[in-house]
Amino acid sequence: MRRAVPLTLGAMLGAGVFLGLAPAVSIAGPWTPFAVPVAALTAWCAANATRHQADSYGPTGAGYACVRDKLGVVPGRIAAGTGLFGHIAALTAVAGAAARYLPAPQPLTAASLPLLAVLLSTAGLRIRGVAGWLWLALTVAVLGVVTAACLAITPVDSPSIQPQGPLAISGAAGVLFFGFLGFERLTASVDRADRFSVAVLDRALPTVLLTTGAVLAVVLVAVSHQLGSARLALSPAPLLDALRAADAAALTSGVGAAAALAMLPVLLAVLESARSTGAALVSDGELPVLSRRAGPAGTPYPFDLASAAVAASLTLFLEPEQAVSIAACCLLVHYALVNAAARVLLLDGAKLPRRTACLGMGLSVILAMSMPVPAMAVTLAVVVLVPVAGSVRRLRGSGRSSRHERPAEEHDVG
Repeated sequence: MRRAVPLTLGAMLGAGVFLGLAPAVSIAGPWTPFAVPVAALTAWCAANATRHQADSYGPTGAGYACVRDKLGVVPGRIAAGTGLFGHIAALTAVAGAAARYLPAPQPLTAASLPLLAVLLSTAGLRIRGVAGWLWLALTVAVLGVVTAACLAITPVDSPSIQPQGPLAISGAAGVLFFGFLGFERLTASVDRADRFSVAVLDRALPTVLLTTGAVLAVVLVAVSHQLGSARLALSPAPLLDALRAADAAALTSGVGAAAALAMLPVLLAVLESARSTGAALVSDGELPVLSRRAGPAGTPYPFDLASAAVAASLTLFLEPEQAVSIAACCLLVHYALVNAAARVLLLDGAKLPRRTACLGMGLSVILAMSMPVPAMAVTLAVVVLVPVAGSVRRLRGSGRSSRHERPAEEHDVG
């Protein structure tokens, strides 16, 4: 527990609470707090599915491997594509959020942060043990300062916005699901030093999910109390704007710098999650073998660099709020397939895990279909294009193999 809690919470309490509040409130308005338990329940189902899959397939790309094995090659490619692109979009969102919170943000700061994360990861930086607790304490301190300031000052009257239709709560829950990402560091960690026993998982998993949900709800209520739903929905940096509204503008520089620093473990965690799926794809021949080449610390830096380069490019075209919605929608589709595969995997087991997987699949589909239209459009493009690209690559590979084998066959006949 002492290692599991900071490792996982350090990844989960990141851009979701620092940035995801505004896009969620823009969808559900004052009803947004009701979306938090829905997002937490969806994350719990997904976490349990990945936990069982890691036990059966090993931690490296367990979700993708199970989907491919139980549901077929095409669903496997869809799961891999949505998982990879979802994590790349998450890297974009976290980098954009961190850049916004810096005291003096520059235009290219967000684009440089994914590359910085690759450099630190390749050099061997691992935020574990005491360092994990210190980073977690920094995050909690930032959120505590903002919450206290928001609740200590009576806010001025601010207009509220109306929810966007009957699916507002599920749409907001889809966005807030982004705030719970990072549970795979607990349930399917690739690093042997971060793998935990069944007893630890039984206690740590509900602890980190409930803690994340509670923190998210408290900060959401405090910031909404100070800004009002209309101002919060339009805020590019909700915590800093809440401090200004609470007559605590003097704290914004320190809080902003601390918030940006607190997101470093999130960048590293997102990169690790993407790398896990990438390694499984390389093993299956879906990605070039070059991706296996490792740096001094054992990380596959060509794959990391490619992921970071795409994320850095996306920071130039997407606002962090857009990246959050795209990442959440892609990963909800990914976990819908992961839950479906887990349901098949657990056919001969106990009923509760199977029902949990069914619930997770249904919730993931509902939340993904409630997301903003642009996010759904990008996700649909990934769902369609990735299997096609995979099939074309396979056909080209088999074509080259046939051309290489034909002269040998003719020689044998002759």
